[in-house]
Amino acid sequence: MKVIRHARHADRIMRIEGTLAVAGVGGGVLLWAIAGHFGGYGLAAAAFLSLGGIQSGVRALRNYNRYQRGAEGEDAVLSTLRSLPDSYIAVTNFVVPGTRQGDTDLLILGPAGILVVEVKSYSGRYGCHGDAWFVAQPDGTQRPLRSSVSRQLKRNRKSIAHYLVDCEATVPVNAVAVFRPGVSLDLTQPTVPVLTQDSLRGYIVNLAPAPRSALASEIEPLFAPCTPVRGLRMPVPSR
Repeated sequence: MKVIRHARHADRIMRIEGTLAVAGVGGGVLLWAIAGHFGGYGLAAAAFLSLGGIQSGVRALRNYNRYQRGAEGEDAVLSTLRSLPDSYIAVTNFVVPGTRQGDTDLLILGPAGILVVEVKSYSGRYGCHGDAWFVAQPDGTQRPLRSSVSRQLKRNRKSIAHYLVDCEATVPVNAVAVFRPGVSLDLTQPTVPVLTQDSLRGYIVNLAPAPRSALASEIEPLFAPCTPVRGLRMPVPSR
């Protein structure tokens, strides 16, 4: 399987957050160390700024770790698909040209068309009721997630589908949400397919092919890190 890599948004965020973490914690500790040399209001101001810097640094470190877990999860999913045959192409972190929408974790181009994959590196217990997603707390309560996994995936799928229309490419687009192994899922009427990482490869190879098998190499130019090719046409499956 060929892999086309785009610049990962998370990598840029991690560089920023890592720098902020070092600057915040390091600067705060340094200022705290010399705060004793000040007196009166100077001491109070130094202590205040020191604690503020440390808090900002810790917050940036948490953000860094969160993005790092996400990046590691995407890499792990891609690794499980390496054995797919040459009729498949993986595209990582694709951003639809001309939009401000965030990148799509993973696209799989193959005989069934395009599969949009949303990777979630969550651990613990998660569930959904339709498009409403939640995390289960140790006390048995449910805390709603700030962002719906299924709505995010459907937005990404819609964005890719519109991009194909703009490129005059009639290619079927499917979507799936993928969680890390070991996560506990309690799903009630999910609006998108939801899998764990270890079952994704089998899901992909068992997708029904398009009426004329879509050759990944034919649609590859649309997702290369360059100006997209317009005017590509492929048959869309009958409904």
